[in-house]
Parts: sequence; structure tokens; C-alpha cells
Amino acid sequence: MEFKLSLYEELKSIHKSRKVEIFIVQNIQDEKIYIKKVIKEYTKEIYEIIKSINCKNIPKIHEILEKEDQLIIIEEFINGNTLQEILEKENKLREKEVIEYMISLCDALYEIHSLNPPIIHRDIKPANIIISNDNILKLIDFDISRIYKEGESLDTTLLGTKGYASPEQFGFDQTDCRSDIYAMGIMMNVLTTGKHIKEELNNTLLKDIIKKCTNISAEKRYANVLDLKEELKSKLYDEKYTKMDKKAGSKYHIKKDIKTKHYYSKALPGFRTKNPIYMIGASLWYLFLIMGLFIAKGFNDFLGNIILVIVMLSTYFIFTNYLGIKNKLPLIKSKKVAIRLVGYFIYVTGIFLIGGGLLSLTMN
Repeated sequence: MEFKLSLYEELKSIHKSRKVEIFIVQNIQDEKIYIKKVIKEYTKEIYEIIKSINCKNIPKIHEILEKEDQLIIIEEFINGNTLQEILEKENKLREKEVIEYMISLCDALYEIHSLNPPIIHRDIKPANIIISNDNILKLIDFDISRIYKEGESLDTTLLGTKGYASPEQFGFDQTDCRSDIYAMGIMMNVLTTGKHIKEELNNTLLKDIIKKCTNISAEKRYANVLDLKEELKSKLYDEKYTKMDKKAGSKYHIKKDIKTKHYYSKALPGFRTKNPIYMIGASLWYLFLIMGLFIAKGFNDFLGNIILVIVMLSTYFIFTNYLGIKNKLPLIKSKKVAIRLVGYFIYVTGIFLIGGGLLSLTMN
């Protein structure tokens, strides 16, 4: 470990607090610039998971080291400005810019929210988002992130930035993915109006989205960032927006041909994370189902095979949460484990009973 640390020469301390100190460092071998974070209060498991994620919207972690009850992180250096710095110079941003940024932020959050169990960032705010010099959004600072725990009613530690933290972060409930969505809503309002939602509410294109994101009840917010992203994308082509976009642009504009990362909302389970092992396994599974369709002696057998495949896929899609189906089905979307288990039993039993009934008809 000492050898690895000796490879990084400290150039400058850029932040110091009770919990963390951040340095700009240079690797003496390849001469590349990195960020070094020395963290005093941490959950190592979270950083190990983040290190395994390959996403252009999350800075790459290169080293994770422990020394004297401190966690030392060596991560990608991002050359750019935080949204907070941009906001301070511009006072407020155009809505198109904000929508583009939020779509990219949804991409970043999907990477951690779709894990099993999910990771909740818990500190979404303009200061924790960097726009690189090549217009790539980067979500930073996972220092107070937590892993969602089944069955817990409250967070054990109450953390977050005042003004952006959701009600549940103050002890009303356990935080989940919708807590990050709440903070996104606050941030959208701040970026487009220059003010917190309590002072002035956005009254134009993003008004309804912001209201839904910041609902005091987590149940009434967007169920996940997939749903939020789809609504944001629809606003890009709104006729009202075209008129608003004729106004003078920001110095920090986003190019009109900017390409946001493809969202895997419609990708079949096994292909959503682009993990080669999962993709191979899923391919074999889907191939097995397709081949099973054609092992039939006649039309009735073929029809029966179709029903079997539909039953198997329906069950599979529920357990893999395809298209966020878990968040739409009563019982399964409950936070209580016992209720969810009852929900799974009811839905799976119902699927097999319906499938069995249809199969019996094909045999007559």
C-alpha cells in the first residue's frame, strides 16, 4: 500500500473538512493528474461497488486503500466547472440546458439505483455535479451515500445538504431512490430560477416535473429515474420550448447535437448493464425459450408452447423488474418485505393459474 501511495505526488489541497480532505495529485510514473480523497468516515463497500461501475457520468476510481482508519481514494480528475460555479456566473440556466443535464444525471443515477441492493447518493446538489470541458456531466461525492437495506424503517445516520435533502433524510422514513429524485427536483428549480422552490417555483416548462419530484410523499414522486428521464426527454421537443430557446444562450451552452447515453429502460433483462457475463447468460436463456417454441408436433402443441413461454417470461420480468414493473404493481411496490412477498406469491400464482387454464383449452 505504501508503494502505491508513494506513486501519487500531492500538488495541491483543494478541500478540507472534518470528514474529508481532497488533493490534486500527479502519478510520478505516467505523469497523469488524479484526485486523491482522504476520508475519515466512510463505507468502503460503496466505493468498491462504484469502482466496478463503468459509466462516463461517474468519475472512474483507480485505487481504494485503507490506512490508519482512513480511506484513501484515487480517482479520475475532471477538468471543468461544477453546476454551482456555473450558476454563480450565470444566475440561472436555460431550461434546455437543465433538461440535458438532468437526462445525463438520470443515466448516472440509474447505474447505482439499478444495483441489487441499490445505492442512494443522498447528496444531489449543483456543487456535486461537474460539467467537464467536453460537456460531459459527472456525478461526484459519494461520501454520504448508503446502501438501501430491506425492511429498515429509518436511516441510521441523518445526512444531506439542507434545502436539497428529502423529508425522509430527516428521520421520517428510510431513504430510497426517490430521495435522490426529490433532490433533483429542487436542483432543477434552483438552476432554472436561481432560487429555492420555497422562494420561487419554476412556472414554465419544468413546473409539473419539479412539483412531482419534490412531493413530500415519496409514493407520489416518480417511481424511478427511468420514468423521470422519459418525461424529461418529452420536454425537449415541446413547442413551448422552441419559443423559449430563441432567447439569448448561456455561455455554458450544450451543443444541439449532444448525444446522451442510451438508457436501458427498454433493454431486456441481462442486457441493461452491458455486463458480458449477464448478456451471455441472458442470450442462452432467450435462445432456449425461442427454440422451445418450435418443439411441437402440431398447431395445438405450438400454441401451448407459446403460452408456456409467455408464463415463464411474465414471471421472469416481474422478478427482474423489467420496465420498472415492480414500482407499478400493488403490493410488490410496498416497502414492507412481508407485503412484497405476498404480492409476489399472488402475481406468480395468478400467472400460472391463467397459463394453466389456457393450456388446458389447447389440449381439448
